[in-house]
Amino acid sequence: MSQAPDSDYRQALEKALTAGQCDGGAVQDMWSAYGRWYAVASSIAGHPKTDEAVALLRQGDQFRLLNCPEVARASYRTLIGRFPEDGFAPLRETARASLRSLPPPLPKPGQPTPVRPPAEI
Repeated sequence: MSQAPDSDYRQALEKALTAGQCDGGAVQDMWSAYGRWYAVASSIAGHPKTDEAVALLRQGDQFRLLNCPEVARASYRTLIGRFPEDGFAPLRETARASLRSLPPPLPKPGQPTPVRPPAEI
């Protein structure tokens, strides 16, 4: 019998964090479990999606600490994109600030290295 989608996600996140890798099956399983949780929650009329948004922020922070900036970046960007409602503005702003704190994305093979603009004073 399958567990609740948030339980599946929490277990997949724990497994990915325990693996300590920035990519691979554990990270893919984590994203799949999050996608199922988000889909179920989104299908429930009137369901407050705060838990799902907070989970993305926490996920990004944890992967940033693991020195996995691409997973952290994807987590923050997913939060910003999936939660445009006014009530999520503080979480989106926190995610934007966290994005700015990450190193620039790695260039794809054959692309020039991106230049980070100087910080505003």
